[in-house]
Amino acid sequence: MLLTIITFIIILGLLIFVHEFGHFIVAKLAKVKVEEFAFGFPPRLFSIKRGETRYSLNAIPLGGYVKLFGEEEDTDQQGSFHSKSVFSRAGIVIAGIFMNFVLAIVLMTIGFSIGMTPLVSDPETLSGQKDSKVMVVYVEPESPAQKAGLEQGVVINGFSSINDLQSFTKSHVNEEVDLSIVKNRKTESLRLKLGEDKEAPLGVAIVPITKVKQPVWDAFKTSIKETGQAVAAIGVFLWDILRNIFTTGKPGEAAEGVVGPVGLFNFTSQAIKIGWIYVLQLVAILSINLGIINFLPIPALDGGKVLFIALEGIFRRKVVRQEIENIIHLVGFVLMILLFLLITFKDIRSLF
Repeated sequence: MLLTIITFIIILGLLIFVHEFGHFIVAKLAKVKVEEFAFGFPPRLFSIKRGETRYSLNAIPLGGYVKLFGEEEDTDQQGSFHSKSVFSRAGIVIAGIFMNFVLAIVLMTIGFSIGMTPLVSDPETLSGQKDSKVMVVYVEPESPAQKAGLEQGVVINGFSSINDLQSFTKSHVNEEVDLSIVKNRKTESLRLKLGEDKEAPLGVAIVPITKVKQPVWDAFKTSIKETGQAVAAIGVFLWDILRNIFTTGKPGEAAEGVVGPVGLFNFTSQAIKIGWIYVLQLVAILSINLGIINFLPIPALDGGKVLFIALEGIFRRKVVRQEIENIIHLVGFVLMILLFLLITFKDIRSLF
């Protein structure tokens, strides 16, 4: 449990830091005064000031922010956010999203260089060395597998496909067999007696997992392709959620396929049990998700801020007064917090 907690905090910290660092570094390059670079939301636990910027560690580690001089005020003072061009401001806002995609590409490049299962692509379409196994995703109650201690997330060695394992178990119905498994990152030998059911003598549902290992340059190209395909797939999923919210008016139903911190904590725990390469893969997926969500044109998100900047660029003037825009972003933030609480409640309820 302690290992999972530490890993979960590191994952959140990395995702938040990379995203906010994107805003920070581009603002610095654009010569916008950065008043504060904060990890987490207030109350403040610790801070230190270096130059014009205060670096803060806050109590609620579920986000972060970069406070820019004049961002919430329509002022043209030197070094203020609004003194810069539309393109500069849009670049500062989009930089956080861009860094999330960069992080995903970097992590997957490392992953494919070591050997990792693709997020979206069929492993057969990729070059490189391949190592195929199967993983247990469901164990039938009172089955031979459950009695022998097989659990969800256990990898079974020696079988490259679902058909391989099925052929093996069906040819040894009601017999004792030895299986090599990976459980909690350790390889173990498991002896069990298969059941009499000729259709499911082991009593598990499995999925194939194929790790692909490539040279660094090929891994980099594959990572870019995987990121693009993942963005498309997640984008479609999020579009279905938003459409459900606005067409049915039932955000609870729309949130059924979404998890919050509790669900992510459980995913982290499962990934650690399977192997650290899957933790790396999980962080890449979360980084892509964070980038996509922030790109949505919703108030309080980066996409919402870009929308107001784009309107200003199109009409060549401020379309919405800054005070009104601030209120719109505040309302959007409150609504997101409410949705966040709803999803968290759903995650906690699912544990019981």
